[in-house]
Amino acid sequence: MPELSITDDGFRLDGEPFRIISGSLHYFRVHPEQWADRLRKARLMGLNTVDVYVPWNLHQPDRDGPFVRDGGLDLPRFLDLAAAEGLHVLLRPGPYICAEWEAGGLPAWLLADPDVRLRTSDPRYQEPVERYFELLLALVRPHLASAGGPVVAVQVENEYGASGQGDRAHLEHLVTLLRKGGVDVPLFTSDQAGDLAEGGLPGVLRTVNFSRGAAARLRTLREHQPRGPLMCGEFWSGWFDRWGGGHNRRRDTEVRDTLEEILAAGASVNIYMFHGGTNFGFTNGANDKGHYRPTVTSYDYDAPLDEAGDPTAKYHLFRETIAAHAAVPSEPVPERAPKLRLRDIRLPRRASLLAQAGRL
Repeated sequence: MPELSITDDGFRLDGEPFRIISGSLHYFRVHPEQWADRLRKARLMGLNTVDVYVPWNLHQPDRDGPFVRDGGLDLPRFLDLAAAEGLHVLLRPGPYICAEWEAGGLPAWLLADPDVRLRTSDPRYQEPVERYFELLLALVRPHLASAGGPVVAVQVENEYGASGQGDRAHLEHLVTLLRKGGVDVPLFTSDQAGDLAEGGLPGVLRTVNFSRGAAARLRTLREHQPRGPLMCGEFWSGWFDRWGGGHNRRRDTEVRDTLEEILAAGASVNIYMFHGGTNFGFTNGANDKGHYRPTVTSYDYDAPLDEAGDPTAKYHLFRETIAAHAAVPSEPVPERAPKLRLRDIRLPRRASLLAQAGRL
């Protein structure tokens, strides 16, 4: 597939001006039999790229174990399906990904050493990171655009400016690992506007994350990056839900207007999320800023494609907005699919959670 390059005035794809219109889609939150369907619907909305995290904790559940890539973790297959759909890929391998995912993707076994300093230059953290990248990049290299694959760019860490670590050497080491591992496509970072200084690196493209106020955020990005493409690395089209709260929704017209503002500014964009999916198997994360707030199983995110994979009103509004700035496929968008209805499910036994906890 064509290769992406970065110039003073924007992105180029095989030398031609190019605007990234992307949406986040996490293969590990979608059943593998549905990957092709979701990727097709991404293209039909007008996206030319998908953005995907890689969850270290799922792929390497054991410190000395192999890189797991079967079933719903078959990353190479997902990348092949994206390429078959004509989509480019922004790959975000972490090692920390956030994503409202358990421990931000960091494996629990890292905490066997209670003094380890995560997301820093601490050798006790760096050694397993190096092994993870070694295993992951062996699978990714054949899928880089330089090798004819769909991966046109790779992210360094994730919103590191907000981590509070301020360990520039850690970021630089990740760049070194990626380059030594054969990643020869452009690298980028993503941070909220107030964290751009701490999260960026010289020579690595900065992108900015936000939900609204596009003009101001893009202006701040330009202050930190006087030349090169403007890009919203995460345009939050909705939000995640937590236990004890209602389902978060953002007004369709509000997010439509912000997307229009981004595209009218000539910027590239990644819609987070295009399709959220589901947190399977207790992988939903939590936030704790003085008050513990666990994320729910659903990762619907009020996204253009809902948790069940159906286009929403937001999907159609986004498609119309994108069509004003780029070519959108003329194929019809699939209708909502029929759902399985289960009746008369009976639970004949029950147990008290607190009583069982007392037996531990």
